[in-house]
Amino acid sequence: MVPDAGAAAGGTETILVVEDDPRVQEAVVETLGSLGYKALRASDAGAALAVLQAGVEVDLVFTDVVMPGSISSVELARRARELRPRIAILFTSGYTENSIVHHGRLDPDVELLSKPYARDDLARKIRTMLRSGGAGAVPRGPQFDSSPTRLRVLVVEDEILIRMTTITLIEDIGHTTIEATSGAEALAWLQQDSSIDVVMADLGLPDMDGRELVARVRTLRPEIAVIVAPGSGEVWNIENTVPLPKPYDETMLREAFAALPARSRPRLDEPA
Repeated sequence: MVPDAGAAAGGTETILVVEDDPRVQEAVVETLGSLGYKALRASDAGAALAVLQAGVEVDLVFTDVVMPGSISSVELARRARELRPRIAILFTSGYTENSIVHHGRLDPDVELLSKPYARDDLARKIRTMLRSGGAGAVPRGPQFDSSPTRLRVLVVEDEILIRMTTITLIEDIGHTTIEATSGAEALAWLQQDSSIDVVMADLGLPDMDGRELVARVRTLRPEIAVIVAPGSGEVWNIENTVPLPKPYDETMLREAFAALPARSRPRLDEPA
């Protein structure tokens, strides 16, 4: 059989496939193998980290956005980069790329391949990332905000890709994050973690209106700063909060943090 001249090329690098659906996992591993890659497999983020911690050389991690277990795909990406600063990360999701906040972004060396995708789509995406230095580029360091304070931010957002993008943006400007997917989870975090400085909340949460969440945050932790992120068509009218309407970008996020009350937290250039 004559090879298709227009087909995307493969390679010989090692790719770690992180997928909990055994049928999808098997299909991806077979596809990568047919393209010449060495494909390793893991059924969750914990198993993927075990592979990396064992010292196995991996050039690219290909992971579903939604994963079972206590470690999220976002946390997997972070910890993979701590272990292997030059590793490439490719997320896949049933969402389209337009589902991400329009002016938001993933890290420059972390990309998304939307489902459903064809064999050639996967081949081209991986080859492009590896050929362009996706696996070899040293990730940029955090771009610290002009504020002298490092803040601990609780991000409350039920849409996973928006939450993932927001966490990336916040950490890029030098702050640390915790994530919650509902109002109840956010309140639980506030009760157990006194180090949280800022709550950044979506208004359309699955279990409670964002305004109710803000009111309960004020009762529980009256000193805490609050950023609200209303979506299109949602009206922001919550007193003593900073608005950050969707879609937002890094500049808008920086401006929102600059508008927060001054905090007596450690300086970015001083040890905590």
